[in-house]
Amino acid sequence: MTTQTKYMFKNYNHIGFNNPYYFEENGKFAIHKNFQDVLGSFNHHRSIDAVAVIELLNKNYMLADRTIIQGIYKTPWHAKPNDQLNKWIYAKTPEHGKQEIPEEEIAQTLFNKICDEIELYVGTKTKIGVLLSGGMDSRMVAGALDYLIKSGRLHNVKITGLTWGNEGTRDVVYAKEISRRLNWKWKHYTVTTEDLLNNIKEAAKYGCEYSPFHLHAIPQIRDDNSGMEVILAGSYGDSVGRAEYSGKKVKYIKPLIQKIKNVGNFVPKAVYKESLKHIQGDVNRYHQKFPKEEKYMQNELDYQLHYMRRMLNPCMDLLTEKMEFYQVFTHPNVFGYMWSISPEKRTDLVYKNMLGLFMTKLDDIPWARTGLPFGKKEGIPDSYLKNHHTYPQQIQKLLFEKTQISEHLDRLKPLGVINVNAIKIWITLLKKYPTNNLIYLEKLLWIISLSDMCELYNIKSKSKKRYQTNILLPILIPFEYFKDNLIHNTKLYIKRILGI
Repeated sequence: MTTQTKYMFKNYNHIGFNNPYYFEENGKFAIHKNFQDVLGSFNHHRSIDAVAVIELLNKNYMLADRTIIQGIYKTPWHAKPNDQLNKWIYAKTPEHGKQEIPEEEIAQTLFNKICDEIELYVGTKTKIGVLLSGGMDSRMVAGALDYLIKSGRLHNVKITGLTWGNEGTRDVVYAKEISRRLNWKWKHYTVTTEDLLNNIKEAAKYGCEYSPFHLHAIPQIRDDNSGMEVILAGSYGDSVGRAEYSGKKVKYIKPLIQKIKNVGNFVPKAVYKESLKHIQGDVNRYHQKFPKEEKYMQNELDYQLHYMRRMLNPCMDLLTEKMEFYQVFTHPNVFGYMWSISPEKRTDLVYKNMLGLFMTKLDDIPWARTGLPFGKKEGIPDSYLKNHHTYPQQIQKLLFEKTQISEHLDRLKPLGVINVNAIKIWITLLKKYPTNNLIYLEKLLWIISLSDMCELYNIKSKSKKRYQTNILLPILIPFEYFKDNLIHNTKLYIKRILGI
């Protein structure tokens, strides 16, 4: 193993680690940091992985170690290669426990641990950026960093808060105030329709592992701050610090894959049916590798190694092109400690007590989720907008004014994994009935990015096996799409546009 490869895996047991890519050749792993490099050295047929397509359309990320190209994988979770590059060495995963510790004690220990973690990531670097929103996770990072500076553990550092979002929204207003109080420089980025158009190209370049809008202003921040040495983020705070995944507490999250569907009938029926067993296998393999005693423990592991690892980490990895980037809360000493505690004690009270440990008062600045100070359940929220974006309107404008849909569909049809007739019907529906629902808009945006990726990397067909599409499949349009517009005559309209 080369020194460069060893360096690549230095933080492999951190849950914020973005796994490199690899393929096997002559019994050894060919490992590369980014998608372009691994694809460039992959001397085999470039074939779209239909299983990965269905996984992404269902979950907005690919499961386990799949990529969009058959035969190319992400390196396994919590693993590094041996010196011979022919086996994976897995780190010991922290055990879940049920310690009953007072929230005040948990807060003090967690705060100390993330201070140590930030100090490790910063090292001797002096130009530091912090991805800062109106949420509580980035505020924990900001408070800990401020503590390290004012307690003399970090010296001569220059901090810049980095925020994206529309003017007058909670994330922007609160982040600006936090930066002002901490005497930090603050940079604000808006995400325009043109930025989303650029994000389509960025997502294509990096292998279509996420819908382009999930990049937000990350490419702008990367290109605008090339002199910065390190950027810190707190995106893992909810899951580690408060045991919350997509707004649900860990004891109540559902198993990762349930009712995997042919979303929007975006893939041919035969492709969908053939892929189901492989999707279940992606989850089962990690269950066998990391078995847990209780369902919630297994679910939390699943959400970390699939959801957080496969959707969040690749987006943020764009920043590493020009500076170092680290997710706070992801060191094994941090998440291992929190996993050892009973879920009933991993609550909002932990954050509430951590706010009291800050050197600078930030607890009176409201929480973007509620418009109220963190921990308050009652009161009148402020008047700032909760959503930091207008992505539904921007995506629809992009689809109908900034892209040539027919050209993209012509490019995708030979792949055999996309039902282009279904896409045409969805586009017709969106034109007639604009929606604020992102569920299908983000998937259509991803499909445009997939088309661009195929052109960029000269991917023209799936394999010798081809699948026939069926125009009648898309007539069952999910209610989630229509409920925002109160459309009740869906079937009649679809019959009319299909001419049946």
